[in-house]
Amino acid sequence: MSKTQIKICGLTNLQQIQECIEIGVTWIGLNCYPKSPRYLRPKAIRELVAEIPEEVTTVGVFVNEPADNVEHILQYTRMQYAQLHGHETPTYVSALKVPSIKAFRVSDQFRLEEIAEYPQGIFLLDSYHPNLYGGTGDPFNWEIAKKAQQFGKFMLAGGLKPENVGKAVKQVQPFGVDVSSGVESSPGVKDLQKVRRFVEEVRKAEGE
Repeated sequence: MSKTQIKICGLTNLQQIQECIEIGVTWIGLNCYPKSPRYLRPKAIRELVAEIPEEVTTVGVFVNEPADNVEHILQYTRMQYAQLHGHETPTYVSALKVPSIKAFRVSDQFRLEEIAEYPQGIFLLDSYHPNLYGGTGDPFNWEIAKKAQQFGKFMLAGGLKPENVGKAVKQVQPFGVDVSSGVESSPGVKDLQKVRRFVEEVRKAEGE
């Protein structure tokens, strides 16, 4: 069985990124949404990415950003994926000239068929909130996530933390898990003890 990928999103400084990688984090998410408290300017991201080992996947988080901007920022910073957290359409995603991960905000009214309307690749499932694009801190119904397996590889996000991620891995068996606020002491500042416990719980769940 392949290892569950572990993505920490909303990191803001090199020391914490390096410590997370040492702990066992395999994907790093950097925020490109100016309204986020975790936002980083492209120049800062470029400097961080230059110090991240090639085997660690880097992802830029965007919300309703013009496609030209997304492509320019990804190429300039050398991140590997654009994670799209807004109302990006299938046409927008299909035309994008850089690798992307479409995030779907899941409510009880979410139509799983919507995933199939987008180009195949990795996608992300997050909790729905009327005013927030990710980082809600609340989990959604994982039974919906289990049914999403038919559409391909996905990252599971939304309210994950050390206390519940093991259960999520066993129940859903996603390609990866994604956490931000669940391992933070304040926005953009990670609690490394929580990160360590998060990684340990994922690996423990895989072995059960």
